[in-house]
Amino acid sequence: MSGYVHASRTGGDPGGPRRGTVPGRVPAPGDDAALVDGTLGRDWLYRVIGAVAQGPDVDRVLPAVVELLSDATACHGCFVYLRDHDRLKMRAASKVFADAVGRVSFGVDEGLCGWVVRNDEPAFIRENALADPRMKLVPELQEERFQSMVAVPLRGRDGVVIGVIVLHTEAPREFGQEVLDFLSHVASLVAGTIENARLYEREQERVRALEQLAALVRRIATVAGRADLLTAACDGTLELLGADRCRLFMVDLDDGATRVVASATTEAGENRPQDPPVDAPERGALAVRIAAGDAGEGVLSVERETPFPSHERGMLETVAAQVAVALRTVELIERLTEENLVRDLFDAIAAGRGGQVAARARSARIDPDGPHVVAVFEPLRVGVAWGAAERLETRLRHAIPGALCDPSPDRLRVLVPVSPASDPSAALRVLDAELDLLAREEGAVAGRSSVQQQLAADRSSLVEAAAAARIARALSPAGGARAWDQLGAYRYLVGVGGEVEPDGRHAAAVDALWRYDDRRGSELVRTLERYLADRSVVPTARALHIHANTLRQRLERIEHLTDLVIAEEDLVSLELAIKLHRLRAPERGEAA
Repeated sequence: MSGYVHASRTGGDPGGPRRGTVPGRVPAPGDDAALVDGTLGRDWLYRVIGAVAQGPDVDRVLPAVVELLSDATACHGCFVYLRDHDRLKMRAASKVFADAVGRVSFGVDEGLCGWVVRNDEPAFIRENALADPRMKLVPELQEERFQSMVAVPLRGRDGVVIGVIVLHTEAPREFGQEVLDFLSHVASLVAGTIENARLYEREQERVRALEQLAALVRRIATVAGRADLLTAACDGTLELLGADRCRLFMVDLDDGATRVVASATTEAGENRPQDPPVDAPERGALAVRIAAGDAGEGVLSVERETPFPSHERGMLETVAAQVAVALRTVELIERLTEENLVRDLFDAIAAGRGGQVAARARSARIDPDGPHVVAVFEPLRVGVAWGAAERLETRLRHAIPGALCDPSPDRLRVLVPVSPASDPSAALRVLDAELDLLAREEGAVAGRSSVQQQLAADRSSLVEAAAAARIARALSPAGGARAWDQLGAYRYLVGVGGEVEPDGRHAAAVDALWRYDDRRGSELVRTLERYLADRSVVPTARALHIHANTLRQRLERIEHLTDLVIAEEDLVSLELAIKLHRLRAPERGEAA
């Protein structure tokens, strides 16, 4: 930013001593008269020093300096311009031109002041100033009245010109060396004051910005809903950074696309193109990442006409970090709220509280009159600590849209709506494949109920899913999922459990065969179970991929080990004994 000071004094003859002034005499600081040419006493410098020492407020210091320069040099106009990027803006002027302060500006490539900035040296025009090709007429300042002009640069500590002091007189005037030296001293003092003021203003602006940032962080932290949070973040960031547009992009977890989920614009930003976010602070564009983990990933971007300094990037990064924290908090609150609703729904179904089922379902955004299935995940090993419920829940939410999960330390219950418009068989095949994959990868077993046409205070779907999971543990020792409607005879055995024992003789025979297979690595139990299903040698041998004679030898070995006579036994009782033993094996810590 640069500065240009213009002070004015009307009346009098600028070409010689003013009335009441004795040639050669240095006026006292309190005198109303001043020397135009001649010795400028130290008292004037002391008065300038006193003015610039008033504090870091440029709008108070510069008018005082302008008035002192007018008195000390007997000029008719004094102006101070400060540089703002590639413009010179008037910041102080003599009283008759006070209305022009803040309104008059021009480029550093225009006028005598621009020449001083570009060449970093004073300029002096003795007479006929407007004839000088470097001049630019500013009508608001009545410059056609002025003949003489002197302009000196204001240099910052780094030597860069930050503004210009300009003096005008109405009559031709030869500014002596003493005047130029005096102006150089004043320019040095004023430049130091301006830089201190700028530093103070920057610090004040940073304090205000930090206060705004703190207020925005508090606001973000207290917003309850996701949509309100994103809107508040964009509105607050737009104001905080003085941007023309602020946009918040989030990655869609379903298709991976990045979309604008919230935005805020000023009138100047409404016509900006809908381009992807760009991180180019020198071109007035910032983009920082939002990393909220399971709650989402995204980008917060701002745009404006002027560059962004590094500290504003830091503020944007702070906002983005707070948005990420808030998104995780909102997601956690929504999840806990949903978990409580879903748990209440499952509990209402399990307890047979029909009046609550429909209400709980609607609160959880489930159609109580629509078809659905229930799935239950349990640890593969009974009695072993299980830490997969939360991870499974996250994967299920992504893999099966609309699924409602009820996690607990020893199981995960899932309610899955079935679209009535889709092919139920095809939809169930896809669902079963997904459940089986998740169970195997997470070291779990899962059971799925049959399709229920509507939610009701009937716990059959919960019972079916839990029973199917138990059977899956017996039939899938490496983990996996089973559907209730595909379990055949096992569906009739899960209720027997440990309460009713099968035929004692058959149970002992199956137990003996199981231990024999375990010791020898043979497959006598599998062979007998397959033979009992087919009741014929040839199809059984074909299913087991062995020769019929091999099958006969195995059956003879079974009879020898168990004292059974297969042709005379109750084959249904024997088959049930095998299946019950298989169901109970995991609970005893044995291989099924």
